[in-house]
Amino acid sequence: MKEKAFKACLHVIEKEGWKNFTFAKASQHSDLPLSLFYAQFSSPSDVMVYLFNKIDENVLKNPDLSSDMLPPKDALFEILMARFDAALPYKEVLRSFWHEWIFSPIEAPPLLCHGFSSMSWMLEVAGLPTRGLPGFLRIQGLTVLYGLTLRTWLKDESLDMGKTMIFLDKGLSQLERAAPFLKRFS
Repeated sequence: MKEKAFKACLHVIEKEGWKNFTFAKASQHSDLPLSLFYAQFSSPSDVMVYLFNKIDENVLKNPDLSSDMLPPKDALFEILMARFDAALPYKEVLRSFWHEWIFSPIEAPPLLCHGFSSMSWMLEVAGLPTRGLPGFLRIQGLTVLYGLTLRTWLKDESLDMGKTMIFLDKGLSQLERAAPFLKRFS
């Protein structure tokens, strides 16, 4: 039932925008009782966190990405591009959401926290430590870069995601030069 409720929420967000989304509209659209939405999601931000978790799980299940064979920068590039591939079915929802979420004072903090958590997992896949001050800086830097790259991806209509790949590669190169951001520590 959660998947059906989730899809109803995505439909409303895609059609009416994030700021106009309500669980009541999702209930009307799906003919599911409002109580079911209450049982599954405590707030609108939970819908997006559920979506982001689905995207993260898709990346984490990919055995080709958990290799220590690539240099850290290349590994992160592959991992983040896989994340964009996993997000592709939800691009219109994400486009609608992206332009409005920051203006939701109640929902912005949990969404930002989840962004940090997601990037922490992506760093884990790349084999980069996320603990202590170096880990904190990695998470912060990658979260900012991912957000900026997401903005580029949302505008990139090419099939090969060329603009997105160029932006991400340049951003990772800048992070690599700025600090020992991408070094693996034993």
